[in-house]
Amino acid sequence: MNPITQSQIASRVNAISPTPHGAWSEKRIAFLVLALALAAQIAWMLFNHFGRQAPWLSMSWSLEFALPFLLLLLTGGRIRWIASLLRLPISMAFLLSVGDRLGLLGPPGSPGVAWGDFAHFIVYTGQVNSFVPASTISMLAVLATIGESACAIALLLGFRIRWSALVSAGLLFLFATAMTISGLSQFSYGVYAMSAGAWAVSTVDASCISVDSLTQRRSG
Repeated sequence: MNPITQSQIASRVNAISPTPHGAWSEKRIAFLVLALALAAQIAWMLFNHFGRQAPWLSMSWSLEFALPFLLLLLTGGRIRWIASLLRLPISMAFLLSVGDRLGLLGPPGSPGVAWGDFAHFIVYTGQVNSFVPASTISMLAVLATIGESACAIALLLGFRIRWSALVSAGLLFLFATAMTISGLSQFSYGVYAMSAGAWAVSTVDASCISVDSLTQRRSG
């Protein structure tokens, strides 16, 4: 009688106890987190409007950059052009933010301008990261600007979409968490919802009109 090898034992165990059909994948987890983040964001917006009488216009950032991910959630990321379209809110949010701190949207105090120059952005970075040493604030402001710019351009062009979306999700998550720790409301910008949306984008095919699709065609 031939002895049973370790590989044969493993195959028999797998046959008896197969992987559950509904095993949780990264995509399913990302979309669940997106659903929870959007539910919290919508609840806050409804309370802010009906409970605090805040005008919808005061929540325009969330309406323009966070809530569009509801479309990704409703379609499950199965429609390629919709998933690809959701690269734009992340990219544009980063580009507008970077443009603001570089003074491209107008000087400090102008309507719709949050900072107007890098000096004011450094002050804001200190407010958001009130728990870190003051000596690191300028460096954090520079690193954040570089990271946001790189992610914005990569997503806009559709270059290395999965990784640029993942890095964007990480940056947004860190920003939202820093705001929360410092006692600021991330809901005003829907940062957690955008972070979850970026993560969800990284798990689906969002390569419509992208550098990634062009390089795949050439390599194919």
